[in-house]
Amino acid sequence: MRPFEQKFNLWPIFYFAALALAAFPAHGAEKRDWKAHPAIVEHDAPHDLYALGDVHGDYDRLVELLVADRIIAEAPPTPESARWAAGPAVLVVTGDFIDKYSHALPVIALFRTLEAQATKAGGRLVITLGNHEAEFLANPDARNRAEFAQELRTAGISASDLADGKDAAGIGAWLRNLPAGAKVGDWFFCHAGNTGGRTLADLRTELETDIDHNGFGAPILLVPNSMLMARMRPRPWWDADVRPVALRDLNAPKHQGADPTGEQRLRAGIEALTVKHLVFGHQPARIEFSDGTVREAGEMYCKYDGLVFLIDTGMSRGAAGGRGALLHVEPVAPHPTATALYADGKSTVLWEQSRRP
Repeated sequence: MRPFEQKFNLWPIFYFAALALAAFPAHGAEKRDWKAHPAIVEHDAPHDLYALGDVHGDYDRLVELLVADRIIAEAPPTPESARWAAGPAVLVVTGDFIDKYSHALPVIALFRTLEAQATKAGGRLVITLGNHEAEFLANPDARNRAEFAQELRTAGISASDLADGKDAAGIGAWLRNLPAGAKVGDWFFCHAGNTGGRTLADLRTELETDIDHNGFGAPILLVPNSMLMARMRPRPWWDADVRPVALRDLNAPKHQGADPTGEQRLRAGIEALTVKHLVFGHQPARIEFSDGTVREAGEMYCKYDGLVFLIDTGMSRGAAGGRGALLHVEPVAPHPTATALYADGKSTVLWEQSRRP
């Protein structure tokens, strides 16, 4: 930790900044229909389950990856002409598909096209919110939304209208109705991973209440160590007790006796969701774990024998510029496996469930 951070605890500052952001939700936006557009979506486990991390506006690399791994049949001449080729598979995208690079609008158009086609084919494309989408919806005029704002200006779209869900193309309404997380069989997906030890029912209720009252600047979305903002550096969020005091009771699973280890807190939080695996993006950088193991920058990574998967490989040329990858899970096979698939056709097995009875 840097000397400045040692002397001053910055988390309360970030916490109250998020509360200030929440105090100014988009004006004129309609209340969300939570039954039609749930805060957490749920699906049964398919034969093939895929997950993709932070795209950050790099349409070309996204298409290259989806074609190589047969999610779409071929590179389309336009996003609207893309064709879903994955049949009944489920693909989950864990947010942060805008900003940092200059083609977020084609990315969104592609996702909206494939979302409808996947459903018709008996599959699903599930897009969850990242912190960049939530921050834009909370404050479309913020300076750190510059790339997306420039795209919108070039396209003749009002950023404030889009954030309110009033643009003619329906992009804003689509963004505002995205879930914050997804449960697919025994697998849970969200942008930064930290659901605070909440049960699935509690998480859903708190998301609905907080977003209804505070808009997309809601603390449950955007305070440090929340499900869209939790960090892995200098330590993974499950090891570091850096939460604002106001949130510590929410983020600490109930236990008796001695304080649990970070891994125990992590496992308790995942069990509270009634799943066995947690998948999240948000973190492409090098990460050092408390047991001395290292996830290198841009690497798709599995930790604790299939408990946690880190899938942000920094694929965008506006971000880390790393190698894009898809996580491919075969959750209902005799011996479930998880494999990283790359745009060059190579693959790496990350995890295979024990063959022992």
